[in-house]
Amino acid sequence: MHTFTFMMCSERSGSNLLTRLMNAHPQVCGPAPIHLLRHLADHRHRFGDLSHDHHWQAFLDAAVALLDTRLSPWRTGWTAAELHAACPERSLPSLVRTVYEAEARAHDKPHLWVKTNHLHRYLPLVLTAFPKARIVHLVRDPRDQALSWKRSPQHRGDTVRAGRVWTEDQTRALHIHHQLAGTGRITWLRYEDLIDHPERVLPHICAHIGRTYTPAMLGFHQDASVQAHAAASSTWKNVGRPLMKGNHGKYRQALSDDEVRLIEWQCREPMASFGYAPDHPFASPTEGQALLDRLTPLERHVKAEYQQVPESERALRAQRAAVVRAIASRPSLPLP
Repeated sequence: MHTFTFMMCSERSGSNLLTRLMNAHPQVCGPAPIHLLRHLADHRHRFGDLSHDHHWQAFLDAAVALLDTRLSPWRTGWTAAELHAACPERSLPSLVRTVYEAEARAHDKPHLWVKTNHLHRYLPLVLTAFPKARIVHLVRDPRDQALSWKRSPQHRGDTVRAGRVWTEDQTRALHIHHQLAGTGRITWLRYEDLIDHPERVLPHICAHIGRTYTPAMLGFHQDASVQAHAAASSTWKNVGRPLMKGNHGKYRQALSDDEVRLIEWQCREPMASFGYAPDHPFASPTEGQALLDRLTPLERHVKAEYQQVPESERALRAQRAAVVRAIASRPSLPLP
């Protein structure tokens, strides 16, 4: 029986880096993210009672379509028929466990590290279906995260959207921390501490998931699978490099004062909880709304830089988007 850790994080938070670091542990399999749980949990209500053959078949077909359009390679692959034969139960948790445990067996590792965005949305399912699972929450300074979002050609929107997503994710994460306080099931770390003090942070994470830290984890970037992951998308290029200490605070040179002030106003309460100090006095509600009104029209829905992304990656991303749209377009079905 494999053990599981689920990572709670926002996009552009350094979650791929942490996944690669954990995957470098000799007992931890941290496959490249496929967001299987996220997309199927978000739209579970569109597949109805999975005890019916046609509903279960549609569910398996959707899962295979998501697996077939992943950006980074895995050692394992599936057809709907193979999943049908392998899943011991007709349920989303059984499907997720089947897919991930097969990948762990392919790497001969007993522990799985699952990175998926917006975990807070389906955490009740995870805690129920994986009663021994551990949760690790990664948070990054929202100003640097917004800069990374803004620079990413694949992400729609700029600092306004990034700040809104960060605030929503971290506010819900804080609620989860307080709800699980004292259970030993959840811990958290800051991205900045991870890259500046990995020799302190990584042993803490390893202890939380019941594994012994090994310094070999810091050589994560030398693995061929990490280089393949880094090459799969320009937004992941840094995961193919050694840890870059001090790689934070760049927003001070790259974002305007208005952008920084807006993010600090949007994110002020979670920022304080996670120990991020503002650079400016907090804007009043009137000033904050004025900043939002001024910057929102400047947000880019589609970025010109996206055309510089390799055609093969753009094609695969288009296929992936089509799969997600098809899943989301299914009608909602009655409860069984």
